[in-house]
Parts: sequence; structure tokens; C-alpha cells
Amino acid sequence: MKLTGLIMCLILSSQTSFAQSKGPKKQFHVNTAVRHKMNDISGTIRQLGPYIASEQEFVKEKNKKFIQKNLLELTELFKNIKSHPVIATQGLSINQTVMTEQLEQTVNLFKTDKRSQARAKFTAALNLCVNCHTQSPGQALPKLFQDKDINKMKLTSFEKAELYYIGRDYEKAMPLYDQFLMKSKKTDDDEFILKALERELIYFVKIRKSFAEGKAQFDKYLKAGLFNEKIQEEVNEWSRTLGGKSLWENYHPETAREEEMEKFMKGFIADDEEGPIFTVTNSSEVYDLNLSTILLDYYNSHPETKLGGKILYWLAILDKRINDDLFFSVGDYYLLSCMEKYNKDPIAKECFDAYQEDLEINYISKDRKTFPPEVIERLNSLKKLINYVDAE
Repeated sequence: MKLTGLIMCLILSSQTSFAQSKGPKKQFHVNTAVRHKMNDISGTIRQLGPYIASEQEFVKEKNKKFIQKNLLELTELFKNIKSHPVIATQGLSINQTVMTEQLEQTVNLFKTDKRSQARAKFTAALNLCVNCHTQSPGQALPKLFQDKDINKMKLTSFEKAELYYIGRDYEKAMPLYDQFLMKSKKTDDDEFILKALERELIYFVKIRKSFAEGKAQFDKYLKAGLFNEKIQEEVNEWSRTLGGKSLWENYHPETAREEEMEKFMKGFIADDEEGPIFTVTNSSEVYDLNLSTILLDYYNSHPETKLGGKILYWLAILDKRINDDLFFSVGDYYLLSCMEKYNKDPIAKECFDAYQEDLEINYISKDRKTFPPEVIERLNSLKKLINYVDAE
């Protein structure tokens, strides 16, 4: 992730790359004031590095004051930073308001002692901004966590892998996950073993886009007999699914026609409240990841498609279906993009309902029965934008 320029490009990625313009890249002049502010942001995130890497450390009471202080500072930095023209250079962009909202929700969850949820929301927020630091036009910029930063921290191989993974340095992360898994024992904590396996699943399905490579990796673990019966069964299921075909074989998003995508969506997605229903399986992490990759790659290659609203809605639904531990959730972003860009499409109202439902999870509790005033104002603004009428 790009850090001297951290985060005012804030472009969401699909954990793949955005379609690149075929013309010459536009060069942007460095704004010194913006760069100083971004350096402050990068420094604050690095301060939080050990807690980003370790959920155990993030939720400890003794660390609460330090983490909360830095999260509040980070939120204020984002509120006050100037925007940068690179924000508008890609088909699927994120803006300062959305990023600030993600951080405000993180702080709210943390303050109400929903610290595991806060960490998931925070890593999602980082995920939103990572991509611009790997793809910003005009200049090469450093990663969020350099090797020297990570080596200074007292981290396990798993925790180091997590920081590299969040920074999309997959070539560093994957060997560390593999090292951790190959040394694991059947009596070890399931949680971290499953997380490492799930990160690898994402890598092979969404990044490498290779069912065969994923199957070979998981078969290696199965043959070694490293895991207990519960995990062995899960990995076996992944291996069986990866032994089959992608939902769209020989898929090339850049050349896929709109009518082909429309037919594909009708074949694999049903308008059911439970979410996408596949003809080949009713529920599968492999196919959920596969479908979300196909949809987002198409949208990134064809940002003006008439199918955009539906694609963003289903990306959000898929994102909620996939466990937050497996995939850094960015469903809020998809839903906001759906409403803002496709405000006259009927799907925008469904995006609003799903977005409000997510906000209820983040804000409403036994101690708080209503949204904060700023959230109510935001919801009313969105209602006006999409001409939303409350049900009687």
C-alpha cells in the first residue's frame, strides 16, 4: 500500500487489479501539504501495526487506550485531508467521506467493546485504500509495511503474514502462511490455522485465479495429515470444489460482452433473500469468491455497464455471505457506490435497505436504540438521492 501518498486515492480493489487505461498515464504533481498529512496517516497506521496483525493484542484491555487514541487521530486526519485528483481516475473509486465513515464505525465499535468487530472493520478500511498504493499513476510509492517495519515488531510468522497480506504483498505473505501451516499440529488453535488457510484460498481463487494451483496447495496439506478432523473436512471440501471448473471458464473480462454477463448473472444468481444461488452448488466459499471476482473484474473493465447497480448490490450480498474472518468486508462501499452512481435504478432502494441493515449492526445495541445524529443525516441524504419512500 502506498504510503507517502497514503490514502487519498482510496480506490477499492477486487483483490485483483483494476482495468488500466490504454492511453498515456496522467501525471499528478505532488501536493506538499497533502503529502505531509499522508505521512502522518502512514505513521499512525504503523503505530497500530502489532494490533492489526494480532487480534489477541487488539482486544486486550491494557491496549485499549493506546489503540483508541490512534484510531481517533487517524479518523481526524482523514476528515481534514485534502482530496487528490487520482481519486477519480478509476472506474470504481472510493472517496474521503466513505473512508472517514469506515473509521468512525471502527471507533464506535471499539468504544462499545465490540473490539473483534472493530478490528474487522478497520482492516476493511485499510483494504479500501491499499489498492491505490499499488496502482497510483505517476510515481512509485512505498508499501504500508516495509520489511524493516515488520522485522522490528515481535510477531509470529502468522502475524507477519497478516501484515504483508493486508498490504497486498502476497509474494511475502503466502510463504509465511505456508510455513505456519506446515509446522502446525492437530492440537493447535483452529482459529489461526483456518485463517491462514482461508487467506490462501482467497489468494488462489481471487488473485491467481487458478483452481488447479489452489487444489495442489491444499492437497499437500491433506496428504501431510496436519489438521484435526474438522479442518480436514473443510479443506477436503475446498479441494473437491477446486478440482472442478470455474463458474466461467476462459473468462476475459475486458472482452466479455454485456449480453454475456447478463446471461451469466441470470444463470448463477437468483433474486432470493438468502443471496446468490448457484446451479452447481447451494453454498460454497470457493464459488462465492469465484463469483465475486468475476463480477468485480467485469465491472472494473466496464464501469459504465447498465448492469452496474445489480453487480454492486450482489457484490455486497456476497461479501456479507463470506465470513469476515475470510474476507475483509467491503460491503458498505459497494452499497454506497450502487446508490451514488445508480440512484435512478430500482436496485438502489435494495442497496439502501442492505446498507441501513449493516449500519444497524455497527451502531445499534442494547444501550443505543437509535442512530447518532450524523448517521441519521447521512441516511436521509441517501434517501433523497435515490427518492426512497419509507414503507407504511
